[in-house]
Amino acid sequence: MANSPSTTSLEKLTLPIFIGTLLNWAFFGVLVLQVCIYYAAFPKDRAISKILVAFILVVEIAETLANTRDSVRIFSIYWGNMEILDEVGWAWFSTPIIGSISAAVGQGYFAWRIHIIGRNAYVLALIVALTVVQLGAGVWSGVEICLAKQFSQLQTSNVRPTATWLAATSLCDLIIVASMVFYLLRSCEPEFKRTQAIVSRIIKITVETGLLCALFAIVDLYLFATYKGTNYHLALCIELSKVYSNSVLAILNSRVQLGRIAPKEINIQFSDLVFKSGTRNGIVVEINHDTLGLGSSVQSELDGNASESNQSV
Repeated sequence: MANSPSTTSLEKLTLPIFIGTLLNWAFFGVLVLQVCIYYAAFPKDRAISKILVAFILVVEIAETLANTRDSVRIFSIYWGNMEILDEVGWAWFSTPIIGSISAAVGQGYFAWRIHIIGRNAYVLALIVALTVVQLGAGVWSGVEICLAKQFSQLQTSNVRPTATWLAATSLCDLIIVASMVFYLLRSCEPEFKRTQAIVSRIIKITVETGLLCALFAIVDLYLFATYKGTNYHLALCIELSKVYSNSVLAILNSRVQLGRIAPKEINIQFSDLVFKSGTRNGIVVEINHDTLGLGSSVQSELDGNASESNQSV
């Protein structure tokens, strides 16, 4: 808040918080559903993936409880008390710190995927650098808010860290989307039609989730920089961490197939696709048959396609 709460209309301060809290709980419900689907569908998934999902869930539970505690104080216990509305409460922890941590987890996850596919150290270094910047700026912003204790005291001290946090986050998201689409398109050869369909599905989910994260961060930054003296940006900033957490779960659960599976369909996990360079035509996709448990006819067909591709080289 750039102005004193006594000089700002009540609805400009409370309405964004109310909308942000509702969206926060809505995204939390989606996250819990995705976590249940993940553990039910992939009980034999790698331990590191299970730990990552558990960590995301614990962090988001803490963020939701902290945000709910402040909302109950504002809209119930101390309704109409402008001093309580101006108090920082636990917002310093639930919004910038947990938001930057969730973004860092999501961006680190995508950076690892991009490294597996592209094997480009420069792109990986750029994404990691932006992730570190946004994480540091998010923590910095949280510390400034905690020390101020009142939102009205943040007229000058919190502008730079918050702007840096949101700008670095949105830029990192856009680079991740562009890199994932580029490398996945380059790695898909026309000979492997089934693999091409899987890669296309991954590209679609990556673009949808990545652009959603970038859009939330960009609009949040715009509202924060343009509408000073209001809480408009909190309508998106409160649930920003949930957007990143849901994007990671959406990628993990993209391997789920609901309903009856046709006999010729292949359930391939993204972690089982290994992209290698070394041919004149580009990158060849290898599939771990033992992990997938493919039938002999499907396996022979894929092996035959691979042999034809090697002979053509």
